Amino acid sequence: MCEVCATLCFLVSGYAAIAKVPFRADLAVLGGAVARVYDDLVDEYGDDDLLERLSTLFAGGAFAPANAVERLLFALYLELARRLGRSHDDPINFALAALHEVQVRSQRQRDPTIPSPVLAEITRAKGGHALVVLFALQRPAMGIRELELVRELGEALQLLDDYMDVAADRKIGITTSATRGELSLAHICRQLRRLRPALCDFYGRSQPLCGVIYVDLWGSFLRRRWPSRLAAGTPARVLVSLARKWARVRRTGADR
Repeated sequence: MCEVCATLCFLVSGYAAIAKVPFRADLAVLGGAVARVYDDLVDEYGDDDLLERLSTLFAGGAFAPANAVERLLFALYLELARRLGRSHDDPINFALAALHEVQVRSQRQRDPTIPSPVLAEITRAKGGHALVVLFALQRPAMGIRELELVRELGEALQLLDDYMDVAADRKIGITTSATRGELSLAHICRQLRRLRPALCDFYGRSQPLCGVIYVDLWGSFLRRRWPSRLAAGTPARVLVSLARKWARVRRTGADR
């Protein structure tokens, strides 16, 4: 869980910097913890009863935890809501409810014959709503234009996540465009490159957010190239060092 929270904190802090809002590390950490426990809970106990009860929780209703994991999720969620102190009509609440809805629909990804348009829509919605929730932790009442931009970025980052998880997803029978061999890192880079001018136009700059994403891109490339040497939790400084070495190799044409 600590690794997930740290990774999300880097991403959220990059957003806070370009959006010129104070970075709340406590909210970023709590948001990452809720996301991780939620994912584990749904993966392990994702029956219809649980999904329905979570829908009620995220819509502002009552929730009665049925086990220790549910109690942990509920406690984290209540603490996050307390620290946020947002009104019920804040965009983060709608994004959270929508994210849970698409997570329910993502159960279809266990079907290897899922139609490509349906898979693409689930991927787009999952990434878009997830990033809105994370970034909205730092900014109350996020506007429509920014919501649309963050959703687009979230879609690209979801594709990057699918690219990184291709081996694990194949092992447990989850279908993504990556497991079908339809996704390349070059495609993800093109999407992110296309979004960078839009980020600059809206926020006035794209750094350091794009720098954080750049490290993630290099990490994805290096882990796919040397999977036995690089674990998922390899520190960013190691990835950056290897990225620089690889860039020198590409320039000189020599594999040192």
